[in-house]
Amino acid sequence: MTATVLQVLDHKGHHVFTVREDMPVGQIADAMVRHRIGAVPVMNMAGRLAGLVSERTLVTALSTHGTHFGRLVARDIMTRDVPTATLDESIMEIGRRMTERRTRHLPVIDDGAVIGLVSIGDIVKARLEEAEHVTHELSAYIRDSNHTTTGPGNNHRNAAAPADAHHARPARTPGYAR
Repeated sequence: MTATVLQVLDHKGHHVFTVREDMPVGQIADAMVRHRIGAVPVMNMAGRLAGLVSERTLVTALSTHGTHFGRLVARDIMTRDVPTATLDESIMEIGRRMTERRTRHLPVIDDGAVIGLVSIGDIVKARLEEAEHVTHELSAYIRDSNHTTTGPGNNHRNAAAPADAHHARPARTPGYAR
């Protein structure tokens, strides 16, 4: 029952903000802040994925280039060998890929075009929703079924015995009256 990338994008939205290879890093950083995003796919002149600029690549570029940071463009700092995802992949598969590649964002490719961006936060959110759904379904099954905790084969207590040992009455000692 693991969700697919398509289901995540349907819930999140298919819009993806991209930048060109020649866009200055200062403008990229401004756009990431304005759009409240952690990474942007970088597109080449043919409109194909060329790389990815993330918060991490911006910080690394600032640390490496110092005062020359403002002169850089996307192609100067982008990650080039970017792992990607497809619409039919499960979020478990791409979560593993993110972990192995130590990346927090995967562009989603369909027919050679970037159609979305999935983050590790999207994966965590989808997995939490799945866990909540399973918990709800199991609770409903138990509540609505004829199963009882005192049925045959179960380790059960005497129905008259208190359920909580802390509230149990002390055993009576023969010859001792209360």
